[in-house]
Amino acid sequence: ARLPAMAAPEVQHLQSYRRHITSEFLKDRYPYLEDINAHLKPDDVAMAFGDRLYPRLVEQLKSPGMPAEKLCEALRTICDLCSNQENKSQAIASDAVAAATNLLAHGSVDVQRDAARAIGGLAYLIGGRFQMPMGNTQMSKAEIGTFGAGPTLPRLAKLLFHCNDELVKMNVAQAFKSVTVFRDGCQQVVDQGSVRSIAQYLCATLPDLPPSEPLSLCLLYLLQTLAAVTMYASGGMNDLFGVGLIERIVGFLAVVPQDGKLVGASAEDSVEILRQALRVLWHCGNDPRGRKEFLKAAGVKVATQYLVAGDAKVREAAVCALNVASLETQGKKDILQHSPVGLAALLHSGDSETPYLHETCVQLVRSASELPAFRFAFARRIVESSWLLEKIYGTCALAAISPLLRPEEDLATRRQALQVAAYFLTTKMDGDLIKVPPVCSLDDNQSPMDFALEDCVDILHDLVGLLQDAREPATMCLKAMCSAARPREELAALVSTGKLVVPEASRKDIAALTGVC
Repeated sequence: ARLPAMAAPEVQHLQSYRRHITSEFLKDRYPYLEDINAHLKPDDVAMAFGDRLYPRLVEQLKSPGMPAEKLCEALRTICDLCSNQENKSQAIASDAVAAATNLLAHGSVDVQRDAARAIGGLAYLIGGRFQMPMGNTQMSKAEIGTFGAGPTLPRLAKLLFHCNDELVKMNVAQAFKSVTVFRDGCQQVVDQGSVRSIAQYLCATLPDLPPSEPLSLCLLYLLQTLAAVTMYASGGMNDLFGVGLIERIVGFLAVVPQDGKLVGASAEDSVEILRQALRVLWHCGNDPRGRKEFLKAAGVKVATQYLVAGDAKVREAAVCALNVASLETQGKKDILQHSPVGLAALLHSGDSETPYLHETCVQLVRSASELPAFRFAFARRIVESSWLLEKIYGTCALAAISPLLRPEEDLATRRQALQVAAYFLTTKMDGDLIKVPPVCSLDDNQSPMDFALEDCVDILHDLVGLLQDAREPATMCLKAMCSAARPREELAALVSTGKLVVPEASRKDIAALTGVC
């Protein structure tokens, strides 16, 4: 009575292939049989054993007239089995790349999906990438059928335009990304003209936000592909200029919601999409053509918005994009207009940012400081941080903060600038070593006092003028200046000729410094 309850449930076939338990040792068990494959049906995706494992599947993929369902099962079997490098090598040696390339032009969308996925998996080995320029050209005409012969990557690129299925686009983009994980793959993508195709596709879809998860992942994989080829391939940027792609990427970054979350994408994928978009702008900015397109598209304003992004990697990529933009004079002007607040906040952030971000940010500020207006504006913003001024400018900070000593500034600002000047004049350090702006150092410009006399206009007048309101720090600065011969002689000449009027309370101090009563 209990037998029906104990009966085993129906055994379902494993996905992608049928299981033949006795086929592993069939030849040894039945040596007298001439044909041990007669029981296999032509449309039966069967698992072979040992060396026949992948050839059996590839034969199915190359068989003309094979139903789309069986082709998908064979392709999925290859994808499932290629989880390690050894299996990938066996699949590649069995001509799986050519068979999958041939099926990219199949009429079934499901077959195209799995064919692109299989190519993406095999692209992680150099052997698989080596076969892609040949594609399916080594297959017989009967096996190729009506699909036509050609290399792999151009066929993948065509699917981006000609197939409306979102999963096909996602798998194609993932295959491109797999190819460009390695440098030889990056160069192959460039040489096969696929960069141009990817740029055209992105120009057609951006700056609109991707409406679904597959399209979001497609965008991510394509941006990762472009970021790789522009960094590692020779001539990887050439196909991205003059087509409007940089403007589209900047426009996309401008319309991303403030929380950075894209529709259909996870929080991690959304962050990575933003990071990769900024990386592409950064890499393209290493070429003057890319910088000009970036600046024309108001890229500095948009990239500055990501200096306060929630993810550190996004902030880092934004700093790098601004860093290359600062090489242009117009880029320095745009950074002056939009970026000082964000840059100052990053430099004051302490250990919350990576060392690479800090050093790149310092380099960015130095580059932008070749524009005098930016140098003075940024020094005004960080005048309370002597350590930061020293890190960025060194002794040159004296020239940057010297305008803040002028009488037209408010007294609080002048006093703060005076404290900074006292720090640089009294702290033991060398003269102009950083060269901001980058000019040849004078022979007598080897100490902070000599530098201040040469590059800080009217600094002696300003220091004497502050004796009335900030006597102690002003006297300290004058004492430090007079420790060098040239500033001491200059001050003595100004006092003796009456060009400087010293307050009554400080005349004895000045006389002691200069020897002029």
